[in-house]
Amino acid sequence: MRYQYSKIVLILALLISCLSAQAQQFVGFGTVWDDDFTEWRLYIEDYEGLLRTVWQNDISEWRYEIDADTYGTIRMKWKDDPSLWEIRGNDGTLITMRTIWTGKLREWRLTDNSISVDLKPKWSNINHEWEMDDRKHGSFLLEQDWDNDPREWTIEDDAPELSPHLKMGLLFLTMWRSVPKR
Repeated sequence: MRYQYSKIVLILALLISCLSAQAQQFVGFGTVWDDDFTEWRLYIEDYEGLLRTVWQNDISEWRYEIDADTYGTIRMKWKDDPSLWEIRGNDGTLITMRTIWTGKLREWRLTDNSISVDLKPKWSNINHEWEMDDRKHGSFLLEQDWDNDPREWTIEDDAPELSPHLKMGLLFLTMWRSVPKR
């Protein structure tokens, strides 16, 4: 009897840890330095993560750390094609981020081959508010703290089913499309 009780407790503990790993709440993100868009702080619940370019003066490849157990890379699939990116998570996750319309960098589809969501600006003529709104998977709204200042963002994360790597893709594309290109 005692063996079965400890077995049940272990299974419950594992189940709770798995569920909590998937339900990380993204709160916001902002630049580390006021004049540099290559290094960002990520605010996820009680943890502060990091997003930064891998190579200096090259915005085609990035590394991110959401927490000690969740990290990965984001890179442009082809150096001359900004309409296709890939996320590779440390847990084997592979997410493809591509534009919905050829040559138009305003609407994106993100997929891990089991879940697919779309990201676009909330308004057609400005980039300071982006949203993913999906009946099945919830919503994820990203908005600048100050209009026309892409250094600080607030996130309304109501998408508990999305993996942290998929949420990272939503955050990354919003940042990448909204900051001045250097």
